[in-house]
Amino acid sequence: MDTIFGFVGADFVLLGADRSTNFSIVRLTDTEDKIFSIDSNKLLATAGDPNLRSDFGSLMQKNMHLYHLRNGIKLSTHGTAHFIRTYVAEGLRKSPSYTDMLLAGFDESGPSLYYLDYLGVVQKIRVGSHGHAGSFILGLLDNWWSPNMTLEEAKEVAKKCVNEVKTRFLVAQPEFIIKIADKNGVTELELSA
Repeated sequence: MDTIFGFVGADFVLLGADRSTNFSIVRLTDTEDKIFSIDSNKLLATAGDPNLRSDFGSLMQKNMHLYHLRNGIKLSTHGTAHFIRTYVAEGLRKSPSYTDMLLAGFDESGPSLYYLDYLGVVQKIRVGSHGHAGSFILGLLDNWWSPNMTLEEAKEVAKKCVNEVKTRFLVAQPEFIIKIADKNGVTELELSA
């Protein structure tokens, strides 16, 4: 019952995720960070089974670091998306990881956001979400998102997304974490009430 969302702004990418971890009908915690920092300018938001989600995010984080150590370069956001897609697709028939993801990054080509799912589908997008509450968020982003929005406008849209989930989604998700990737690196944002 995870909720993750993201969108591209003028010179940044914003990702948001709920912080709840549930087991069946029991909430275990409201403090989990489902957005992994892949490198200095890339974020990976994950949704799915708690163990698989956490393990897969950590695995991709470590694999990107290993790639950098072996080759002396960092992959672009596009390259990272396809690296993850290949890993998911190859593992699909061996040991599938039912994890849906949004990859956000900022590199020479500017900000970008990629949709990845557990079947190995990858698509560059401008706005996206995963999870049961995703339809609420996509409808809201359809209304409020614009391609050249500033960071302040993005904070307001992120607040609207979080409030929409808290108001309309049946499963309580009281806490959200918001992060951005831009030319200065990765930053966690505080959303005031």
